[in-house]
Amino acid sequence: MLRSGRLFGCREMPFVQLRQLLVKKFHLPGGEAQKPGPKTPEDFATIADTLDRAAEKVGANLIGGYSALVSKGMTTADEMLIRSIPMALGRTNRVCSSVNLASTKTGINMDAVKLMGEILLEVAEQSKDRDSVDCMKLVVFCNAPDDNPFMAGAFHGVTEADAIINVGVSGPGVVKTALEKVRGENFEVLCETIKKTAFKVTRVGQLVAQEASRLLNIPFGIVDLSLAPTPAIGDSVADILCEIGLEYAGAPGTTAALALLNDQVKKGGVMASSYVGGLSGAFIPVSEDQGMINAVQAGAITLEKLEAMTCVCSVGLDMIAIPGDTKATTISGMIADEMALGMINQKTTACRLIPVIGKGVGEQVEFGGLFGYAPIMPVNQFSCDAFVQRGGRIPAPIHSFKN
Repeated sequence: MLRSGRLFGCREMPFVQLRQLLVKKFHLPGGEAQKPGPKTPEDFATIADTLDRAAEKVGANLIGGYSALVSKGMTTADEMLIRSIPMALGRTNRVCSSVNLASTKTGINMDAVKLMGEILLEVAEQSKDRDSVDCMKLVVFCNAPDDNPFMAGAFHGVTEADAIINVGVSGPGVVKTALEKVRGENFEVLCETIKKTAFKVTRVGQLVAQEASRLLNIPFGIVDLSLAPTPAIGDSVADILCEIGLEYAGAPGTTAALALLNDQVKKGGVMASSYVGGLSGAFIPVSEDQGMINAVQAGAITLEKLEAMTCVCSVGLDMIAIPGDTKATTISGMIADEMALGMINQKTTACRLIPVIGKGVGEQVEFGGLFGYAPIMPVNQFSCDAFVQRGGRIPAPIHSFKN
C-alpha cells in the first residue's frame, strides 16, 4: 500500500526485484536520503509511473497497490491519491487502482462513495476514444482483503510480509464438465460432485504455489478458491449455473444455484490447501464470462438481479458496461448499494463499473483479451441525488460489535 510505505502485489510473478527497483524512487530503507513526499495529485501520479516501469521491467502483466483505505475517513494524502487516479490510469499501461470505501467494522464512508462516482466518470471521459477502457483498472471495495491475488483489486496489504506468494486458481470449465456427468441427479450428488472437483482444482493451485515458493525462496501465503471465468468458450461460471438447471443465468432460481455453487466450492477447496484466503468465491463478471454475456443479450439478467447474486458470491457488480451519460450520483448510489451488501453480510463486495462515454443501451463495447466484451446494460433512471449529497458516514451495523 502507498499509504503505509509498503510494496505492492501483482498478479504475475516475480516480486523479487520490485523493492530494489523502487528503493531509489521512494527512498525506502537502504536508499538515498529522504525527500519530501507527494504534495499534489500530480505528484502521486509520478508514483504510478514508477510502478508501471517496475512492472514492465520484471515482466508483470498488471500491478496493484495504487490504493487507498478510506472506509472510515480520508487523510489529505488519501484524497489526493484518489483524485490522481484518472491521471495515473490514463498515463500507465499496467497499473491498477483500488479503493476500500466501507467495512463491517466501520460502516460506509459516503463522502468517499460520492467522490468515487465522480472519479469513475473522469476516468471514463479521459479514455472515451478507447471505449472508456481505463475503468477496467479501477475497483472499489467493501471489506477488501489484504491477500487478494485477483486483479484489478489486488494489493499488498498492510498486514502482509515484505514478499509473499498468494495464488488464485480457477477452473469453471472443469466444474461444468464434471456436472455434465451427473445431469438429472439429486442435489446431494450435485453438491458432492462440485466439492470433489473443487478439491482437485485447489490442490493443483496448492502444489503450484509451494513450488513457486521454493524456487523464489519467498513464503507461501494463501490459495484463493475463487471460480474466475474468462471469455473463452467453456470457461464460464454462468454455464455452470445452466448445467445446474437454469435456462440462462438470471432465471428464477439463479441466486439459490449460485449460493449452492459458492458454498460447495469452499467446502471442497478448503480441505485441499493449508492456507485459504483472498476472495474465495464464484466471480460473476459480465464481460469476462461468455455465459453472462449471453444472458444479458437474451434479456435474462438485469443489474438488480446481479446485485441480488452478489449477496451469495464474490465479488460484486464486476465488469459491467453502463451508458456513458449515467450521472455521477447514480454511480455513487450503485456503489453504496453494493457496499451495504458487504457491510451487512460481513463479506467482501466490490464494483467495477464502466460508463462508456458516447454509447448507450443496445450498443456493445469491446475490451479485448481476457477482459472480453459487454453489451451496455440499462441503469435505473430515478434520482438518488439527495441521498448521495448528505455526506458523512453510514454507521457500522449492530452485529459488527463482537468484543
